Amino acid sequence: MNNITNWVFDLDNTLYKAECGLFDKVHILMGKFIEEKLNLNSGDAQALRSKYYHQYGTTLRGLMIEHQVNPDEYLDYVHQINYEVVQPNTSLAEILKSLNGKKYIFTNANFEHVEKVLEKLHMTNIFDGCFDISESDYMPKPHKEVYDSFQNKFNLDNSSTAMFEDLHINLKEPHKMGWQTVWVTNNLEYNLNKDVNQQEDIQKIIDEKGYISHVTDDLENFLKNVI
Repeated sequence: MNNITNWVFDLDNTLYKAECGLFDKVHILMGKFIEEKLNLNSGDAQALRSKYYHQYGTTLRGLMIEHQVNPDEYLDYVHQINYEVVQPNTSLAEILKSLNGKKYIFTNANFEHVEKVLEKLHMTNIFDGCFDISESDYMPKPHKEVYDSFQNKFNLDNSSTAMFEDLHINLKEPHKMGWQTVWVTNNLEYNLNKDVNQQEDIQKIIDEKGYISHVTDDLENFLKNVI
């Protein structure tokens, strides 16, 4: 990856380990929002959350299309969480600082959530830009137009760009664009890739999908080896 000068990172479950449980808290509030908004019981609300996530890319997108939910109301609600579970990672922060070129956050969350997570990680002021879901009119990754909007905003050279992401499906379009792709696999107990249940599934997906350039379960060590 010696030619990479644009480093693009997903946020949640990529820059921090999934097992801290932060996104579990978000999922609970997603369900509660659906319970209150659509007058459903807890089980039905969580089932609908999961259905919309897999059908539309985010639960929010499904709620917007199917129920005309206001996206800002939803995002404000589901991010009323305790961020203390995210621990500082100063060693990863120093490695990110040392990367040659520019660093970006590319997330399906909103900017307020990004700011809070980066503050807890001690990574404030490391990144040169952030693209949150509002900038794509709430269209999430992995839709192609979202990547085009991101690329156009920052005027990236595709041949010198790499993307790091915990959801492998979100690497399909970047690969088509000529980016190098790095699948950050976390503890499988917490992963959101619905086709990954065992360690052997990882290699199977790499072989079958063809859009994953690299894979790592340790972002910090991976980056150490490329700087």
